Amino acid sequence: MFANLIFNWRCWCLIVCSISLSAAYRNPYFRRSPNILFFMVDDMGWRDLSLHGSNQILTPNLDRMAYQSVVLQSYYSEAICTPARTALLTGVYPSKLGMHGMPLYNSEDRGIPLTERLLPSYLKELGYATHLVGKWHVGMSKKEYLPTSRGYDSHYGMRGGFIDYYTYNKVETWPNGRLLFGLDLFNNDKPQEEEQRYIVDALTDRAVNVIRRHNSSSPLFLHITHNAPHAGNGGGALQPPLYSSIKHRHIANSDRRLYAEIVSHIDQSFGEVVRALSENGMLEDTIIIFASDNGAPTIGEFSNWGINLPFRGKKNTPWEGAVRVPAFIWHSSFTPTVWNGLMHITDWLPTLLAAAGGKVDKKIDGVNQWESIIRNSNSQRNEVLIAVEDSSRNIYGAYRSGDYKIVIGNVTGVSNDYYGEEFLAIKGKEPEYLPSLRSCVVSRIFDRMGIYRQKEDILAMRRAATIKAQGPFTNVTLCIPTLTRGCLYNVREDPGERNDLWQRENSIATRLINRLRELWAMQLRRGPPALSAASDPANFNYIWMPWIKSNCTTVATTSDYSNKNTISYISLDDGKRTEVKNLTLSAVVNCEGTTILKNFFCILRSVF
Repeated sequence: MFANLIFNWRCWCLIVCSISLSAAYRNPYFRRSPNILFFMVDDMGWRDLSLHGSNQILTPNLDRMAYQSVVLQSYYSEAICTPARTALLTGVYPSKLGMHGMPLYNSEDRGIPLTERLLPSYLKELGYATHLVGKWHVGMSKKEYLPTSRGYDSHYGMRGGFIDYYTYNKVETWPNGRLLFGLDLFNNDKPQEEEQRYIVDALTDRAVNVIRRHNSSSPLFLHITHNAPHAGNGGGALQPPLYSSIKHRHIANSDRRLYAEIVSHIDQSFGEVVRALSENGMLEDTIIIFASDNGAPTIGEFSNWGINLPFRGKKNTPWEGAVRVPAFIWHSSFTPTVWNGLMHITDWLPTLLAAAGGKVDKKIDGVNQWESIIRNSNSQRNEVLIAVEDSSRNIYGAYRSGDYKIVIGNVTGVSNDYYGEEFLAIKGKEPEYLPSLRSCVVSRIFDRMGIYRQKEDILAMRRAATIKAQGPFTNVTLCIPTLTRGCLYNVREDPGERNDLWQRENSIATRLINRLRELWAMQLRRGPPALSAASDPANFNYIWMPWIKSNCTTVATTSDYSNKNTISYISLDDGKRTEVKNLTLSAVVNCEGTTILKNFFCILRSVF
């Protein structure tokens, strides 16, 4: 019996040791899995974060956090809303999932394929409480597409692309001119018909409540996705809070001044969320990420007067202004720095899972950058697929490898210039930068935590995070790619994409074209938008609701995105169901056809 007790005691020791070793293996970075706050804004330009050198719009809370963070200086997102959110949640290039190109209509039957596992689902498996506050925009035609079916414990916010900041309505115009409109603000499944707050405040209050009610026995993943500063509906594109006077009197352009009010309110929102984490005793054990989903649409459709300078282009283009966005990551253990390593939005899924003690269970495009970030070492990534645009309007591709980037295809009608310099005009005196930092909410919190930075260190970090213009923004002769000739840039030396190297660096251009062709062939091509009259909010008391039941799926999906996938769409317009020719094969079998796609692919095969 004594021998059995010794044996049992030894077994228990082995079990306890195994559990301890297993726990150590699960998370080698933290004693317990950290909380994660991902704070994403919508359509905010590079120039609109004052960290990057401009005093026109001050963002003191964001900046003060950034000065204790790892600032991601070479961070790439996608060029527009739906693809960016797809990439973040799946770790997969959106073009492989049929989620690239123009963003989702509210009335469109499409979403992230149900075969794809999303970031909150992985974190939930690791014991996280998972909450989404804000914009979704990756599927709403059926309940299976909604956030609480994809790994979130709760969702408060909008399901589609944008809403009015006061009525929370989305007004949608179809290509044939049909107008649909209705409420798009929900608390899980419940429409928020009684809500009266300014939308930025409503989302901030919800995020603060999630933090205050969180049970600390489990780690928290709080995903805040503001719809601001995205423009609202056509009748009210810029909507600052009405309960306070318009400030920013030093900004000469009236529209830019309204935009500045919205950005300032986002900065205040960030400060309030950080305050809640601090008051709840959670801040020190929280990873905080800030990022914009894409660049600003300075002019044109849904313009918000945001500025991406010194980068070229704007939202929904292949240029740096669309995809190089403000981003940083903070934890109390980090050494502040400006990290120049190449990073893509798909990297967040494996990176955050590594920090949480987990790992991805399949091959994806994102790479784990955690070690590189915390050690300020080389990036684990050497390439980024920047754009695959394959529509009836335009067809082009953009790709970066190392320091070099290539853009090739038809960009007619795409915004290919520099935008917003005239909106930088100042009348009178700009506000002072350093005093705003000292008085902000985040600064006061850091003071209580004993976290300080010297003035010289702050200014040095700001200089490191500022990309200076390489010349004037007007009367510049720029390379415009075509189907037969691309544009090649060294974007480390030439981030403004001014100096075309296509002829001089022929061998580099050839290598990038070949790789772009490979990535293009992995595309899951989209058919025409599957718009349905059944989605009309008028059918649901003017509320945007799912209109397809589980057994009425009209889209076949596959997760085998490494091959040449196909997807069969049904186009639904005014209630009529019409079979659409399958246009989803992205690889060209031969070059005898006359379609734009085949022509482009054959060109890529024979450019050199």
